[in-house]
Amino acid sequence: MKSNMIREYTFSWPVRRLALLGLAGVAVFGASIIALHLTGSGVDWTYDYVSDLANQPFGWLFMVGAFVHGWGNLALTLALRGALRPGPPRTWAVLLFGLASVGILLAALFPIEAPGQAPNLPGQIHRGAASLAFALELAALFVFSAAFRRQRVWRRQRPVSLTLSVIAATAVTAFVIAIQLDIAPGLAERIALAVFLVWEVWACLQIIRPQQKPEPARVGP
Repeated sequence: MKSNMIREYTFSWPVRRLALLGLAGVAVFGASIIALHLTGSGVDWTYDYVSDLANQPFGWLFMVGAFVHGWGNLALTLALRGALRPGPPRTWAVLLFGLASVGILLAALFPIEAPGQAPNLPGQIHRGAASLAFALELAALFVFSAAFRRQRVWRRQRPVSLTLSVIAATAVTAFVIAIQLDIAPGLAERIALAVFLVWEVWACLQIIRPQQKPEPARVGP
């Protein structure tokens, strides 16, 4: 006789609420980038960096989207902390992801200088914060994958996380090579960024969505 399956939330509402905020941050950031590309901005998406969108007529939209994304990732950091049992892997993963989120916030607050302008302090802060955010989040993805392996609730999801982590590492490596060779660095950056966003959306959904579980057997007549 087959047991009936029920759908239950694995994590508490406060944790799921934080994941929802993280998902909203990704959605706002993604929507801002898509909107700026659709408005016919002068940015070449194969050569110019995503940060150059800040210098377009509606550049404020990109800055707002990036700022919301940073706060959303901080919320996701807390959500993942609440969704994992204490231990060194969780501590390091949360620390790395949280610092990457701060880097995103700094990059949003200090826009890069316009093309043709001499490098300035805000632009240098932006480049440093954005580069650090890329590196820290990549490291966090691998550490989270290690943390998932140690916990029963997340163990099934670990292969997906690890696969996305490897793809992200490959994309970031290709991005660095594209910068050095000056071959479509904008496209390479967008691909790497997209992989990070996919992992963030995936992590949010794992926390938010209910899981199927066997219905408890009834005791009694």
